[in-house]
Parts: sequence; C-alpha cells; structure tokens
Amino acid sequence: MKNVELETYLTVRELADYLRLNVQTIQRWVINREVPFHKIKKVIRFRVSEIEKWVTESGRKQTGVKNENTGGGLFEGVEAGGGL
Repeated sequence: MKNVELETYLTVRELADYLRLNVQTIQRWVINREVPFHKIKKVIRFRVSEIEKWVTESGRKQTGVKNENTGGGLFEGVEAGGGL
C-alpha cells in the first residue's frame, strides 16, 4: 500500500492565526482574490503549501528579488511608510 501524504487545509480563522492577522484581513484578501484559496461547496479553505509559496513569492517581490511567476504580491502597490 502506498504511503499517501494528505494536503493540509486551513479555515479562514486558522489562516489568520497562522499568519498572525485579523480574520477580516483574510476575508478581504479572498474577496479581492489576493490570496490563493479553494471553495469547497460554500466553504473557503486554504492549502498550506500554496500559502507558504504565496508568502515566499510576496516576500521576494517586496525585497526586489526578481521572480516572474509572482502574480501580485502581499505588498503590491504599498509605498514605503504607507499602510495597508
């Protein structure tokens, strides 16, 4: 029998805790399609692997590391000293 690893999915609350952010921030990101998510029937879930990749790519973009695969980052459009 094969050893199968299951992907871990997070709820909105779990992702907010994981990233140490407000639930409202995660909800806004989902509405604006700024974060990778999956809709399972009417429920929003986040794959941990996709979130980690998204955070890493957002960090590369913010720090000026060129990565052609970033499709909009966490801090895109935010100027130094500005707020979200």
